[in-house]
Amino acid sequence: MNSLYSLNTFILAAGLGLRARPLSLVRPKPLFPLGGVPLIRLLVKQLQIEGVRNTYINLHYKGNEIQETLKSHTEIHYLREKHLSGSRILRKALDSGNDPLLVVNGDVFLEIPVLQLLRTFNETHCDGVLLVRRRLSSEYNEVTTDADRFSGTRSHPGPGGLMYCGVALFSQKMVAAIQDESFFLSLKKSTMNVQTLEYTGIWLDLGTPHHYFEAQFAYLKSKGLPPDAAISPESQVSSSSRLDHCIVWDSAKISGSSRLRNVIVTDGVHLSDAVASNRIITGNGHFPISFG
Repeated sequence: MNSLYSLNTFILAAGLGLRARPLSLVRPKPLFPLGGVPLIRLLVKQLQIEGVRNTYINLHYKGNEIQETLKSHTEIHYLREKHLSGSRILRKALDSGNDPLLVVNGDVFLEIPVLQLLRTFNETHCDGVLLVRRRLSSEYNEVTTDADRFSGTRSHPGPGGLMYCGVALFSQKMVAAIQDESFFLSLKKSTMNVQTLEYTGIWLDLGTPHHYFEAQFAYLKSKGLPPDAAISPESQVSSSSRLDHCIVWDSAKISGSSRLRNVIVTDGVHLSDAVASNRIITGNGHFPISFG
């Protein structure tokens, strides 16, 4: 990495995933697979390529599963939370140096522009940089700016404006000033200079079942992979079954003449001669996917 700084990273991975149920009852969101690879592995691999020195990950819900998935990565420091503290957990990554902290949400996929974030941080001599993109819908709060400087957030009835991408770069001073569950509240209260950097690359939200479903196939398309790359090689699908636009997690078995369309089959589910569309199928039952 060509930079004036080395870099530490914090992946936020402790959330309960309430919006992602019933999928998150099977796996925590950072372990939702894209192209058969858990999201958090894809993020950690990117950070390794960028030369990140240390990675911190906070754990709470199904934390042991996340740690087991990353057991080969010795550079990771795990912070277990008995009670979720939100953004305040970032202060646990403070050290005695001046290295900035790259903060990454564990439920989004993007090609993290580390060098551009560092360049903005260095050239503007700011206290932080928020990665933003054009706002997709009213589901996401708008990030307001004044000449590329963060000024606040607000809800908005329709698309337009900017939204946070789930990635930020903070100085040690900025991290130490985070006193609120959401760091946006601390940013609003402070007089620190926090810049924004607009991102135009691939950005995928895995936060709800329908977002995850759409993200899976957008990811495969971006990587030039066929739709059936969403079916885990650790699962078995009979040659007489027909799956159209389906996601199948690990250790599933689909036999007989099953017919599935727009279906997510989670870990360990066995189906025989099943017919389903627009559904999530887990060990606890069938659930509709809302695409609206």
